[in-house]
Amino acid sequence: MPEPRVIKREEVSSLERAPGVTVASSVTKETGATEISSGITTFEAGASNTTHYHNAEESVIVIEGEGILIINGREHRVRQYDAAFITPGAHHRLINTGGTPFKIAWSYATVDVTRTLVDD
Repeated sequence: MPEPRVIKREEVSSLERAPGVTVASSVTKETGATEISSGITTFEAGASNTTHYHNAEESVIVIEGEGILIINGREHRVRQYDAAFITPGAHHRLINTGGTPFKIAWSYATVDVTRTLVDD
């Protein structure tokens, strides 16, 4: 069984998922997790990700800014501290509609999450 630990911000590397969209995966297999994964995605002003879906439940909490979360074609305006529960296979996308960074904290109910892109 893995040991509990703190993952410091400087230990986490970021990946640019799309122009203006940066993903920092904090809790992963590599950090010792066996059943969950989590991190933060930052969307610069006007940025969005591609419509996609996952093989696991996802939790999203807006930690800064505002935007639109599209789930299965339905638009939801979201702002700081709003949350969403996204089921496996649900097509979803986030768009920053504000003039400042839009940040979300996300978590998946697996360390083996898949991300499948969908044509818009």
